[in-house]
Amino acid sequence: MAELAPLARACRGLSAIAAGLLAATLAAAPTASPAFAAPVTYAFSGVVDHDEADRGWAHFAGQFSFDRDAVDAIADPSTGAYAHAGAPWGLTVTFDGVETVTLDSLFHVLVGNDLNWGFGPEDHLGLLAEDAAGRVVSVDLWDFTGLLFASDALPLPEGGLTLASFSWTSFRYESSTGVLQGRLDGLTCLSGCSTDVVTPPPIPEPGTWALTLAGLAAMVTLQRRRRTPR
Repeated sequence: MAELAPLARACRGLSAIAAGLLAATLAAAPTASPAFAAPVTYAFSGVVDHDEADRGWAHFAGQFSFDRDAVDAIADPSTGAYAHAGAPWGLTVTFDGVETVTLDSLFHVLVGNDLNWGFGPEDHLGLLAEDAAGRVVSVDLWDFTGLLFASDALPLPEGGLTLASFSWTSFRYESSTGVLQGRLDGLTCLSGCSTDVVTPPPIPEPGTWALTLAGLAAMVTLQRRRRTPR
């Protein structure tokens, strides 16, 4: 695994850069209303490799949700950064089925297409979530073939991504008590990964509203006449 050390450092560097950049641009990035958004939800799981706090956790599992209609906050054509704030967007993770952490104050989805970090073109999916207490979860998934993504755009491939789509993964949880690190052993799309998404019905034209209101008024008038004694 020694040959992966430079890649691990690159992943941490990418997450740190993205955190600073996206925190600065979040206020300018439009956030879609959940009523008109296109939510995507994934489930993930994994194993703990190291925990500075020695909390005894061995496994983790959770979900994350993002808006596939979110706007890219970075102009670079090879790197997409999609910022979200507040529920229903965010990430929830449970450690050993006991401790649950929900992070939705800031949530970012990072998509890299044909990045070159010294190992040839690679595709990258990153998740970066933070809560009001300053706890942070970062997830990095890499495809070393560089063939997974055609661009840095959302939505991601039709049908969703699985763990088999990636060559290497990492999971990192940071809190005031220490840093926990691990890797994923499962990734499944639960909803929103098909392009056959039901769109909201169109807003009626003013003329339609007028006809509808006129009809309702006529019905009320008719009911009143029926109730009025003769």
